[in-house]
Amino acid sequence: MAESASVASCYRQVGDHWECVTPGAFCPAAAHGLYGYSESGGRYQCVQDGSYWRWKPAGSSSGQSSQPSPKPTPKATPTPKPTTKPARAKCSRAYLPLPDPRCQPGTRNPAVTQATIGTTICRAGFAAKVRPVASYLSALRVRQIAEYGYPDRRPARYEEDHVIPLLLGGSPKSVKNLWPEPVWKVRGRSAADKNAVERRLWRAVCAGDVPLARAQKAIAKDWRTAVRQAGL
Repeated sequence: MAESASVASCYRQVGDHWECVTPGAFCPAAAHGLYGYSESGGRYQCVQDGSYWRWKPAGSSSGQSSQPSPKPTPKATPTPKPTTKPARAKCSRAYLPLPDPRCQPGTRNPAVTQATIGTTICRAGFAAKVRPVASYLSALRVRQIAEYGYPDRRPARYEEDHVIPLLLGGSPKSVKNLWPEPVWKVRGRSAADKNAVERRLWRAVCAGDVPLARAQKAIAKDWRTAVRQAGL
């Protein structure tokens, strides 16, 4: 594969976001065979290492370049290589921007029914009252990012999303209703687009235009078509 161009001596990883490579770290499929640079200026290539691909010094026995890697500056601290291989993904990313329905089919909050919407979801502050604490969501997000096998493991790149939102009576803490949704656009859709759908369905349910169960079923199946499936 041809050598990739670089900006600020770093490797272009996702969209217009430029990142320096981490020596010894696993690299994504999009980077296979490409070159990049570490923060210290070292030149690396994404090469195959057994069953995995890692960033290794360009010109090493596993690389394809004969150019030597510049030595890091004295202040640079090399990042240690992982001592264990990453676990195989349990959930598929093939459904993005939707979750894997086998992992997160969406579950309901039993306290929210058509008869109780007036005192639950349609009352101001209900969603904030039942939302799990940040520490619970943060820990679950880290675990589920690994379960989905995302190449980018930075938590800030994901939003722990309720498949059936709290505004529509989704279960607040069930792992079958929570998943790490990418914050960037996937196949032209983003987390912000889903949030807009959630609010529209919530207004319709509280106005009596759409039954709660129909809205829950529609958004759990596919939020992209939920408004139409709900009859709006």
